[in-house]
Amino acid sequence: MDIEYSIGIDEIDAQHLEIHEVAKAVIDAVESKDKWHLVHYIVVRLYELLRFHFAVEESVMRIVKFPDIEDHKRVHRELLQTVERLKAATLSPRGGGDEETLTKQFSFLPHILGHDKKLAEYIAANMPAFGR
Repeated sequence: MDIEYSIGIDEIDAQHLEIHEVAKAVIDAVESKDKWHLVHYIVVRLYELLRFHFAVEESVMRIVKFPDIEDHKRVHRELLQTVERLKAATLSPRGGGDEETLTKQFSFLPHILGHDKKLAEYIAANMPAFGR
């Protein structure tokens, strides 16, 4: 994962890296034409990582009184819904769709990190000791 996506909070950055690696594993599995039930288990792992990550972030946002918390939480809900649709698609008898569709679905990763950068900037400006 690019260093540009680092937000400066070690735990959250480590979670971003793991999310990135698992999302890449999903795309790699699709591209190598793995069976869809195997892809499903990787998507389930991604979903669980995201749920945990979003819970951590939302806790941090409440602690630091992040002013854009509701918008950020909305983005989290939308992304989880996207991954839920992917989970369901991998269980369909026809498989989860084509590679292009799946790759488009995973275009949300930079979006997550863009929102997280706003949180990191807020923390750095208002609570500089919090992130490190």
